[in-house]
Amino acid sequence: MKNIYLSIILVCLVGHLFSYSLYENYELGIGKRISHLDARSAGMGGTGTAGGYNIFDNMLNPANTGFLNDGWGAQVLLDVTQLEENRSMPMYNFFDSYVDDATYASNTNFFTDIAFAVSYKIKFDNLSLAAALDYKPFANFNACYEEQVRNNEGSDHDNYPPIIAMNYLESDGDIYSIGITTAMTYHRDELWFSNSAIGLNLNLLSGDHKLERKIIWSEFAKDVAVLDDLEQIRTDRDLSALSFSLGLKTDISERVSAGLMFNPGFTMEVDSSLTEENEDFDYPSIIRLGVQYRPRNALRTTFHCDVEFVQWSDISDFYDNVTNYYFGVEHIFPHAPALRLGFNYVTSPNLSVKEDGSSIPGPVNIPTITAGTGFRVYGNFFLDLSGEFSHRKYETMDLFPDGFYDHQGLWSGTYRPEDRLDPDTVREYYIRLKSSLTFRW
Repeated sequence: MKNIYLSIILVCLVGHLFSYSLYENYELGIGKRISHLDARSAGMGGTGTAGGYNIFDNMLNPANTGFLNDGWGAQVLLDVTQLEENRSMPMYNFFDSYVDDATYASNTNFFTDIAFAVSYKIKFDNLSLAAALDYKPFANFNACYEEQVRNNEGSDHDNYPPIIAMNYLESDGDIYSIGITTAMTYHRDELWFSNSAIGLNLNLLSGDHKLERKIIWSEFAKDVAVLDDLEQIRTDRDLSALSFSLGLKTDISERVSAGLMFNPGFTMEVDSSLTEENEDFDYPSIIRLGVQYRPRNALRTTFHCDVEFVQWSDISDFYDNVTNYYFGVEHIFPHAPALRLGFNYVTSPNLSVKEDGSSIPGPVNIPTITAGTGFRVYGNFFLDLSGEFSHRKYETMDLFPDGFYDHQGLWSGTYRPEDRLDPDTVREYYIRLKSSLTFRW
């Protein structure tokens, strides 16, 4: 009974937060692609290409569907992400020497998402057929950025300089997927290649994206200058596409399993009321390899390793192709919850900015540490939980150039703001919690 109450509380808590940054939404414009959802695989660093046994592990490898339990199954997933974003600009002394980075904007955002799926598997003599139907998020555009603009008055007598404007950049929208996965598994009694599966996953993608850029002048600014609020909608579009992935998985021996997934790149079709924004965009192709090792151990232990190749050059020649690494381990204790630990090192593309304003391609590395657990709640109900922490740092130009605020009366003395040529430094901190509730008939 304690496990039942604990499960209900955790699922409720874990289900109400989800967020992503402006990097994928504003810099790249393709949204944050969600690579894995299952809490078990997430607790092991995002691995599972060769060792996934839940329905949503088909996101890592469609052939995993062929290794589900016989009969019916269902899974509900709830995700939590807290993102803290800090933007800073370089500070210089009177001798034009670099001093330090000064944080001028800090934002923490929370959003929500959910996914669910059902599956069925039937077994014949040496052959099994399995299918799954799911509804899940594919990419996320949700983000929110707020920034205060103050003038150059002093801060004597514990007073801050007055606010002259509030800047907002709000991105909203999701791409959801209705997915169908089929897999066929061939069983053999021999020790080598005893079980092998092939899988196909089809996804019908649809969603929308709206990005609004807004500047609101304060009452102080309106009293000293003639100003109107500035509102700009950069993006308002409907999105749709069809994608698929292929997978292979096999038990090489009693101790080793291997998996392979290929997800070809595809084009997202854009339909917008703004004619100039009707430009389709591409997602990169992905090849993922995985190995699972089960050592001879008193505890039931498995080691997982995945390597992922992402062809970012499919999007633009400015981007280099990247390789991502995932590692995880799972210990199953008798009469106790499982223990899972993991680490992954993911690289995203970025256009780094030089001091002269030109840009050169450069990677953005995102190291992540993970932990998780899982246990039987009651009967055929199983609950998996995981937590992740990751951090990344990149450079980008100012979202709201300072020269726009050069109005007579807003500034003291002879000072006038000018657009900065130096790029800002953005530091992001992610805390993710995932929960998945699985039911097997």
